[in-house]
Formats: sequence, C-alpha cells, structure tokens
Amino acid sequence: MTTGDSEIIGKPALHKALRLPDLFAIATGAMISSGLFVLPGLAYYYAGPSAVLAYVLAGILILPALFSKAELATAMPKAGGTYYFIDRSLGHMAGTIAGLAAWFSLSIKTAFAFVGIKVFLEVLVPGGNSLGITLAALIFFTFLNLRGASHAGRAQIIMVSGLLLILLAFSVVGSLHTSAAKMVPFASGGIKGILEATALIFVAFGGLTKAASVAEEASNPKRDIPLSMITSLSVVTFLYFTSVMVCVGTLDRSVLATSMTPLSDAAKTFAGNPGFIILALAAVFAFLSTANAGILASARFPLAMSKDRLIPSIIGRIGLNRGTPWFSIVLTSLFIAAMLFLDFVRLVKMASAMQIFLFMLTNIVVIVMRESRIHTYRPSFKAPLYPWMQILGATTMFILLVMIGTEALIACSVVVLGGSIWYFLYSRKRVERDSALLHLAARVFPKELKRRNESITRELKKVLMERDVITEDRFDKLVLASDIIDVEEPLELEEFLRLVADRIAPSLEMEADELFRLLLERERTSPTALRPGLAIPHIIIPGTGKFTVNLARCKGGINFSEDTEPVYIVFILAGTMDERNFHLKALMAIAEITTASGFDDSWRKCLTVQGLRDLVLLSKRRREV
Repeated sequence: MTTGDSEIIGKPALHKALRLPDLFAIATGAMISSGLFVLPGLAYYYAGPSAVLAYVLAGILILPALFSKAELATAMPKAGGTYYFIDRSLGHMAGTIAGLAAWFSLSIKTAFAFVGIKVFLEVLVPGGNSLGITLAALIFFTFLNLRGASHAGRAQIIMVSGLLLILLAFSVVGSLHTSAAKMVPFASGGIKGILEATALIFVAFGGLTKAASVAEEASNPKRDIPLSMITSLSVVTFLYFTSVMVCVGTLDRSVLATSMTPLSDAAKTFAGNPGFIILALAAVFAFLSTANAGILASARFPLAMSKDRLIPSIIGRIGLNRGTPWFSIVLTSLFIAAMLFLDFVRLVKMASAMQIFLFMLTNIVVIVMRESRIHTYRPSFKAPLYPWMQILGATTMFILLVMIGTEALIACSVVVLGGSIWYFLYSRKRVERDSALLHLAARVFPKELKRRNESITRELKKVLMERDVITEDRFDKLVLASDIIDVEEPLELEEFLRLVADRIAPSLEMEADELFRLLLERERTSPTALRPGLAIPHIIIPGTGKFTVNLARCKGGINFSEDTEPVYIVFILAGTMDERNFHLKALMAIAEITTASGFDDSWRKCLTVQGLRDLVLLSKRRREV
C-alpha cells in the first residue's frame, strides 16, 4: 500500500452534513462583507463612477475559475479544495505553495471581516471596547465551528437570508434617489483605473469558491457544488452592481472616495440616521457571516495538507465526537487574531494577489487533468468552452496580478518562496505520490519518461466510489479478480477463443482444450455478438460453485462471424449450473454497463488494463446490497 493510499485509513471521517442551502450561504456569506461594505470607497478612489463597472468586470473575469473549480470539485470532492486540486495535478511542490497561499488568502480575508466588525462597532458604539467585542466574536465562531459544519451551516443560512433582504431593500429604495449627474465623468480614472479597481476588489469574489473547500462535507457534491457557486455568483454580482450604483449615485465624490462605510453613508442620504444604523448593522451581520464561513473553509486547507503529510499530522486531527478538524480550526483562528492588528488596505491587496494567483493555477489544473487522460478523473460537471475558457482565464488573472501593486506581489512571492523552502526541507522526504502532470508528461514523452506509480489513479477511483456511494457487490469482486485480455492485432474467432481458454482455464480448474470446445460450441449454436462491437460469450461448465467474469479488448477487432461487425468489447462468463441465477444477474449488470452513454469510446481510449477494469467497477448500475 502506498503512502498516498494509506494516510486517511483509520482516521475519523468528516461528516457529510452540508446541503445546497448551506453551500449557497457559505459562498454568498463569504463574499458579501468588506468587498461590498468597505471596498466601494477604495474602488471609487481608483476608478471614479466606473467602480460599478469594476465590480461587474470582476464578476465576469471569475467565471473561468468558477467553472474550472466546479468541474474539479465534482471530480474530487475533498477537503482543501484548491490545494487538493493543485497538489494532485501539478505535484507536491505546487500543492505545498497552493495550500499555504489558499490558507493565507482566506484567513486574511476572514481577518479583515473581523476588522470590518471593529470599524462598524466604533461607528455604532463610540467609545466602546470594539476590539474586545471583535475578539469575543472570533472566539464565538471558533467554538461554533468546533461543534460541527452543520451547526455553522445553519447559522450561515440565517445570517445570509437576513442580509440579502436588507441589501435588496437598500438597492430598490436607493435607486429612487440616485442622480445621473454624479455618474459623470464615468471613467475618471481611465482604463488603468478600472483595471486597478478590478484587481483590488477581486478579493470580494474570492469567497465564491469556498464551497469547494468543504466539498467533502457536502451531502450531494455532484449537484450542489456547481449549483451553489453559480447561483451565488449571480445573486452577489447583481447586489454588488445595484448597491455600488446607489453609493455612486447618492454620495458626493469627496465623501465616497474616503468612506470606509459607503453603504451606510449612502443610506443616510435618503433614509436619515435610521438608514445609516440599519445598513451598519447589516454590515456587521455580513462580516459575521464572512467570519463564520471563513473559519469553516480556511481550516480545511491545513487539514488536507496534514493528511497528505506536507505539514505535521497533529494539525489534521479530527474530533471523534464532532467530526471537525479542531486543531486546524484553532490554529486558523489564532492566525486571524494576529492579522487584526495589520493595515487594512495591505491586507486587502495581499489577499487579492494570492487569490488571483490561485485562480490562475486553477484554470491551468483543468487543462492538465483533462489532457493527462486519467480514466478515474470523472467530473459530473464539465467546464464549457474548454480549453479556450481556461486559457483566457489564466491570462486575465496574470494581467490582474501585475496590476495589483508591488507590495502585494512581494507578499505573494514570499509565500511562493516560503512554500518552496518548506517543501524541500520538510515535505519532500515524507511523501511520494503520482500526479496528473507526470501522466501528461508520460503521454508527451512516452519513451523518455515512465510513471513511477498509479497512486493518483487509485486515489481518484476511491474518491469516485465515495462520491457516487458505490458499494462493491459480487459482480464487482469477480471483475476485480478477473483476468483481462488486451490485444492489439485483429483476431479470428477461434484464435480469440483459444487465447481465452488458455488464460482462464486454470481459474476454473479445467483443461484448456475442454474449455475451448465449450466456448466454440456455444458460438456455433447461438452466436453471442449482441450488437456492433460487443460480445458476451457465456457458458455452463461442469461442477458446482464456480463462476468467473473475464474482460477482453481487441483493438484490431475480432471476427465473430461474417454477418456481424468486428467485436472490440468482450465479457466472458463461465459458471456451473447451480450459479444459473447469478449468471442472469451478471448478464443484466453487463447490459447496464455497456449501454451507458460513451462506454464504447471510453473502452477504446483506456490507456491501461487497470483502466478497463475501473471502467466497469465505476459504472452506474443497480448493485446488490
């Protein structure tokens, strides 16, 4: 058993308690916070009224990363999200860097959610102990997450629902009081100002993909992860646009450009002090929801890295009673507490830079995974317009990364350098696992490179079985034990049957000549080529308590008869009379497997014998309990 297979065996599993409303609330709550209640003023400082366009542009530019991450999350619904995808596709060094960058980015974003709480508390309660209350909120959400993801998810739904209603009312009422004159000149900062504002506020959309970080705890990741992310982006982009439009259309330029409470200030212009207080309270709820979702998702990165032995294993300990990564949650909360004392604008730029860097890698990962042709990479959702969407997404993320500013780029570089050093000093000697990049390289340079192992294939197979709730039945166990015949050249029927008899006779405790005679007699009496390309030779053999299932692929085709097309897919069944009932069940299972859409094409493209076996084992069919 390899390192990659063994590290999670025997450890408590995460509870699959998150449903579609939970995932939508996690993604939405993670976005609607500082990105809306604080950053519009900073965006206006760079772009002027076209800050509205910057928010829409950021929402459009994140689409490639959204679709890419939705694809990856449905293929690999594992804790750690971005880290896990990058590690399994680009290798451990890239995974180490990505894991640290993702943890820093989301933790920092969560930290300035708590900074936002502090800012608005100072406005709402002048002279109060805002820092003490903020730290108390951090401690509260830490304990809430320690109780379990379902508790955090329910709290998230309540907070996000109230927040969306308040923002909708603000947008509708505020739109009646906006002035078109305040929108002119629209692009006062020029194209450069729009791009700078877009890069700055990109972190506002960073929480969108937090749903992927907790995919392992989703009850139905195949459907709920893509749906929650797409729905969340649509709702949030609309509210960003309408809310920022109200701010630009109601506040004076000098006020908005310097405001740290832009929505509250805008509400005050048309609803007086009550409007200011309501939006300030809404901001506090927004920050609280982001803080809750941030701790929930951020803590999953150290968890995933510790399970892979890239960082000390103690960090990944899961509580037996609650099924939560308690050490990782506490560590993340302590890091967030330390970030509360840093400059807010620097925090925003650092988090944006690392988020953009990760989105760029995410687009690259989809290309690597698809082109590696690993047969156990089976996303239930596929990103559209492949590969042009991923290429465009990676390119635009690189441009935004350049626009973000020198300090943020330096911080991002420090994380990359630090992650690389940590990998060489600690991680490299502790783990050796295959990656999709090695499979891709082996495809490009088949003679020069040989794959060290198939750990990534086996791991993704296990993930698929967990995702699709596949429990092995007797038919699966027979396929696991089967002798798979894979030949390149075309064969005549008797040549093929002789090959089959020689290979499987020992497992049936029969003479090869006798088995060959039975197989040939069966074909002459009643041909088993059922449709173009497929045959299922099945015979009754002497004795009791015997049954085998064997697979064969002939790329050149088998000439079963002059009246039928060549056969490329063969299932060989041989059993004693007392196994007649199971014989019929096996035929039904094969019928379900081979009539699935795309089966013939997948069979032809499998690169290895194990790929043929897994194609059958991972099929969708009714299984015996």
